[in-house]
Amino acid sequence: MPSRLRGTKRRLTHQPAHAGVHPVEWGCELVGTALLLIGGLSAVCFDFGSASPLSSVGMSPRLLLTGLMFAGTGSLIAISPLGRRSGAHLNPVVTLAFWAQGKVHRHDLAGYITAQFIGALVGTALVRVVWAGQAIDVHVGATSPGHGFGDIAAMATECGMTALLVLTILVMTSGRHTARYTPLVLWVLIAVLVWRGANYTGTSLNPA
Repeated sequence: MPSRLRGTKRRLTHQPAHAGVHPVEWGCELVGTALLLIGGLSAVCFDFGSASPLSSVGMSPRLLLTGLMFAGTGSLIAISPLGRRSGAHLNPVVTLAFWAQGKVHRHDLAGYITAQFIGALVGTALVRVVWAGQAIDVHVGATSPGHGFGDIAAMATECGMTALLVLTILVMTSGRHTARYTPLVLWVLIAVLVWRGANYTGTSLNPA
């Protein structure tokens, strides 16, 4: 395949699809996922902690702000050098979806997912240290059913929202002209899902 076409293919798939292992990309996923958790959970602590300056603001505006900040963190990582190097999956579900399409080699599947889980643990631990009592107030951003939702209902809702997230990513990255707008579209989509769904499931969308 000509080098020009190979470059185009890499831009569209957003991750290495060739054989071998890619520890640098795994490291980028680890750091990127840690930064996602640091930025996103810091938004939760700031907006909903007991000492929050927004405590007098209604729940809905605070959820929307949290969604915008959380999703915005992910979008910034996606357009950063880290994200451009690894594809900024930052989510095992996204990696699995690309793997199912043959866009992530099996040698990289475990590396990506392991890096994402380690990054999530590192990011959450740092949030716990930095935000201290504020982090405890919000259970360090733990997701759980709310508003009368049981476990099954919350699971089904999370499944639907995560499917929508993955479908949007796959559609946006399917063409060269739409791929560039993926971070922007995901910023809006995830913000809306957090805004409308966090009261019911916590809107995780991410096993890591």
